[in-house]
Amino acid sequence: MSLVFAGIAAHTPLLMPTIGKDGLAVIEKTKTAMEQLERELFAAQPETIIVITPHGDSLPDAISINLNTKFVTNFEEFGDLVTKLEWKSEIMLIDRIREDFKKKHLPLVLGSAEYLDYGTAIPLYYLTQHLPEIRVVPLTASQLDIKTHYAVGKALKDEVMGSTKRVAVIASADLSHRVSENSPEGLSPKGVAFDEKIIDIISKHNAVGVMDIDESWIAESRVCGAKVLATLCGLLDEVHHEATVLSYEKPFGVGYLVAQMKIG
Repeated sequence: MSLVFAGIAAHTPLLMPTIGKDGLAVIEKTKTAMEQLERELFAAQPETIIVITPHGDSLPDAISINLNTKFVTNFEEFGDLVTKLEWKSEIMLIDRIREDFKKKHLPLVLGSAEYLDYGTAIPLYYLTQHLPEIRVVPLTASQLDIKTHYAVGKALKDEVMGSTKRVAVIASADLSHRVSENSPEGLSPKGVAFDEKIIDIISKHNAVGVMDIDESWIAESRVCGAKVLATLCGLLDEVHHEATVLSYEKPFGVGYLVAQMKIG
């Protein structure tokens, strides 16, 4: 059945009603877009969802996949002691990815942890509300370069396209943390340019355009999701899709982007 849907999801903890509270109204555009992304994803009827995150145990020299049989949310670090959701793992797809990456000499480490990082859990909270039986593959980007992550995305595409299941891929990626005067680390023109670049890549279906982004640009822009986006771009390389930016806003000085890619 292969790839049926792809998207980019914001992952700020403020999106959680129990955490964001009054602040949730400030990012209403992002919340509404995440709800729209959920409807579009549901219409595609995936059986498996791969979530690519920049958080969790990001390794310096390898991509990592969590192969625990069950995954649980944990938002206690943000003061939410109530929200506890569970998903099951897609072990067979993980094993195929492991074998393929080994043959292609791509850096991959398998780990096992019950709790999901918030970069994975927040998109899943929004996007799987009507897909209770969906299986999950949590993939964590590394600290390796853009080129490596692009290659990882292309290899991931090979396995997804060969899957007997309907698979969706979600890139969990907040953009630059330096896009306005109220940004945590101050305004940087390169931060603004980074967000514009990503939106341009998506809008023009120019996956290889991500190769224009280097490590100094990422560092200056303070982007947590650059490698995640490079992985998604590699996966979408030469895949016919219709991309739509559902929302982009930066009320707290961080770029929050939500986008969808309908396949075929």
